[in-house]
Amino acid sequence: MLLAIITIFINYFLNSLSAVELHIHKSVTEIRENYKGHGNIYNHLFSNSEYENIIDGSISWNGTSFIKQELYNTDDTLKDAFVIVKQLSACDCKIIQAKIIDPQTMLLENLETGTYFYADKHSIEYKYKRPSKSGVTLAFHFHNTKTDYNGTLAYLIKGITWLPNYDLSITNFDTCSLRGYAVIRNNQQQEYEVNNTYLYSGDIQLVKNPSLTIYPRYNSSSDSIEFNSEEKGFYSYSFKVPYRLRSLSSVRLPFINITPLCQFYYKAITSIHTGQYKGVFQRYYDLISNQFLPAGILTIRDNQVFIGQSNLPDLPENYTHTITLGQDSDIRYSIKSNLISSNEVQPKDKSRTYSLDITISNFKNKEITGQLEFHGISHISLSESTCMSGKIDGNAYILLLKLHEGEIYRCQFNVILK
Repeated sequence: MLLAIITIFINYFLNSLSAVELHIHKSVTEIRENYKGHGNIYNHLFSNSEYENIIDGSISWNGTSFIKQELYNTDDTLKDAFVIVKQLSACDCKIIQAKIIDPQTMLLENLETGTYFYADKHSIEYKYKRPSKSGVTLAFHFHNTKTDYNGTLAYLIKGITWLPNYDLSITNFDTCSLRGYAVIRNNQQQEYEVNNTYLYSGDIQLVKNPSLTIYPRYNSSSDSIEFNSEEKGFYSYSFKVPYRLRSLSSVRLPFINITPLCQFYYKAITSIHTGQYKGVFQRYYDLISNQFLPAGILTIRDNQVFIGQSNLPDLPENYTHTITLGQDSDIRYSIKSNLISSNEVQPKDKSRTYSLDITISNFKNKEITGQLEFHGISHISLSESTCMSGKIDGNAYILLLKLHEGEIYRCQFNVILK
């Protein structure tokens, strides 16, 4: 009974996951694990699926000095092992004494006949050597059997990524709230017990030549669970809450606290040319954050109604980012444009004067604000206007609007294009 309990405890200890630190960038993740022990060899087993995702040359050990670092497939240790193979036939079960020639393909040599054959690994019984768990073993050889070693094993891996998600909730034209979440996705078969998570926003460069070695180092001393620091375009964040990152899964964690400024308005953009043309206004949202926002997916709800999603780029602090989310057919414009004069004599001073009759209709039962933007070819100037407030911005004339519910607004202006 005591032996059974000890065996269960040993198996649980061997199969339990060691805690790791995750340092997650956009394209790569560094995994760090702390180890200490006694002896002349420390072995770390990577599963085959995990090792396939490790970036070549990125494995490093920061701690007790070693005399040799070795990587080998655990199946290779079975070479020349003596085994028994049971072959089932219609009449009986034949037992073959054999030796393993190639552990990868399970090519065996029949010890009685000297012939070679392949066998299924599940039909093999091992006589003297216990097979190890399949995978790749990383071994650090220290100076002697009395070495007390400790250190941090680090390596870069593909397959673990993170992406911010933002939920923007708007209650009126200029009142909103923004919640941020960090979604960590594990696309590997391997699962991890995670003690600390560090997230980085910023572009990094990986060496494409696999013969070169990468030894990245990051500052991980911060105790903050939100924003840590900025260094040359790298923004770092950390979570000190343990969790299990299961294989082929994702974890969504509350991210930074954000105090945004928002403004909603309608906007339409058109050009100046002769003829009659119509259009509808688009929904525009201006977003200003009180801190840097890493690029991610933004979901917008207006008065608890889902409006749409947008890909948010990296946003600096106090930068105005404009989001366009579809059109509103209740806000329309109609333009009648006539060419009233043209000066084509002077090649360097060509100009055309247009007269535009504008009709803007608000079919909603509430007041709206918006902009109707007219683009010229190069230089634009206003000569006459009966329209409400507007402004010239480069080669564009912007008509600023504020319409009451159900209002149909009309005005006229002349512009000179050069």
